[in-house]
Amino acid sequence: MAEEQAAPNTEAGGENDAVQRKDGEAAKGSGGGGVPKILLIVLVLNVLIVGFVAFALYKVMVKPAAKVSLGDIAASEDGAHGGGHGAAAADGHDAKPAAPEVAVEFFTESFMVNLADSRGANFAKVDVVFEVNDDFVKAEMQKLKPKIRDFITILLSSKTYEQIESSDGRDFLREEIRNKVNGYLPRGQIKDVYFTQFILQ
Repeated sequence: MAEEQAAPNTEAGGENDAVQRKDGEAAKGSGGGGVPKILLIVLVLNVLIVGFVAFALYKVMVKPAAKVSLGDIAASEDGAHGGGHGAAAADGHDAKPAAPEVAVEFFTESFMVNLADSRGANFAKVDVVFEVNDDFVKAEMQKLKPKIRDFITILLSSKTYEQIESSDGRDFLREEIRNKVNGYLPRGQIKDVYFTQFILQ
């Protein structure tokens, strides 16, 4: 009887061992399949995080080149030489707006006239240059060109050789021309008058 009872226990134990081995293999199988999935997810997350950080650093470190104007250069030089005042000017607290540059135009007119009281023996060849720094004055000078030429021709022919041979005489002639032309202009004035050629014969 004892032998008969031991036999069933052995068989039961064998069945239990077989069941445990199957459960262990199933557990190993399920565990082996789960670990690679977790590693894959972690790897993908790491790649995304590294990419995001690299992009953020690129945006912060790399900035588009700013356009530098002459005013910025002057402000930086003032800051280097003037200390705190230059820094305040660069910040815009005490900075004054730069005056717009005005384009300078030059008009040249040539004249050749007989001088007064010479009966053709003496003449003057003069190139007159007008300096203009206003668009309106420029347009008016073009409109008044015949009138201006007529006035200068009459003025030059009224001068004697002695009146315009000296530098003082030519300075006086230059002032006469400038004042008369400015009197013709309805708005604005010419800045100055120059003689680029002045030949007396």
